[in-house]
Amino acid sequence: MLGSLVSIAVTVLIFGFLIFIHEFGHYIVARAFGVGVIEFSIGMGPKIKTWKGKYNDFSIRAFPIGGFVNMVGEYDEEIPEEHQYKIPLNERAVWKRILIVIAGPIMNLLLAYIVMIALVSSQNAIGTAVIGAFDENSVSDQYGLQLNDEIIRVNGKKIHCFEDISYKVLSDGIEPIDIVVLRNGEEVYLEDVCFAQEKIDGIVFGKIDFRVYGEKKTVGNVMREAFWKAGSTIYMTLDSLIDTFSGRYGIDAVGGPVAVGDEINTVIKESDGFTETMQNLGTLIVMISVSLGICNLLPIPVLDGGRLLFYIIEAIRRKPMNPKYEQAICAVFTVLLLALMFFVLMKDIAGLF
Repeated sequence: MLGSLVSIAVTVLIFGFLIFIHEFGHYIVARAFGVGVIEFSIGMGPKIKTWKGKYNDFSIRAFPIGGFVNMVGEYDEEIPEEHQYKIPLNERAVWKRILIVIAGPIMNLLLAYIVMIALVSSQNAIGTAVIGAFDENSVSDQYGLQLNDEIIRVNGKKIHCFEDISYKVLSDGIEPIDIVVLRNGEEVYLEDVCFAQEKIDGIVFGKIDFRVYGEKKTVGNVMREAFWKAGSTIYMTLDSLIDTFSGRYGIDAVGGPVAVGDEINTVIKESDGFTETMQNLGTLIVMISVSLGICNLLPIPVLDGGRLLFYIIEAIRRKPMNPKYEQAICAVFTVLLLALMFFVLMKDIAGLF
């Protein structure tokens, strides 16, 4: 029981922190451009606690599934009297509004990079792309890969870190793949390299069957490795979204806060010691933060990406969309998004039993 309560508390703290970082991005850029702010809220639904700040209210709400920065003129046509002296969002140049709307996702991606620096720093060495050993019963060495090959491209994707290799084999290794290696100073093209396969939750993945050399850590290669590993997580998130929409993974691959909480619970239970627990939670934070940033940039009304799309249209037309049309579109997508969230929530809860 205590373990479950700890997992719930950790899940709420992680989501609350990531939401705070996201909304803080919107907030600081809005404030920098002089846009009036009415409320900075973490959570949705009824207010639990509100503080009166010098410039705006700060609130914590009941459900830790989101947050918002209520800017003057953004949601309410009628501006409360106490905020009427402030500059409305729509009176700022469209490029400033674009920067305000993308600041949240950018903060999530920046956080992912910072956490990744900490994770890489905790490793014993920096992984390379040079094959150091093949596993017992390996398959890929029978199709041309050799010891000391430096893998530089997999199925056309340039390799910057071991995670790039690992993900491409995991994703594309269900079929023969093309690999370019650097061997004795020359590029060698290997066609139709095969890997073993494994099935996880009914989905088939490729299985990497070799290990790579490591190199000693320096400040420079830690920063570089963290950058490319964070970039690999972004690539993996985008590629997984495409695979999900294309039907490869199906709706079972879609998870919400409950599914994430269950994964956090698993990490806490199965990690060996405090250090490993923190490393595994850090990896989850990177993945969640990247997913939050990327998904918020999808061109869907009510998300940051939808607002960004409206601003881009405004910049092209040199005049804003009709507010009535914009509100109608947002209302429809709000209902659809709430329906999707409810469906995912019910699916996640059913998956616990």
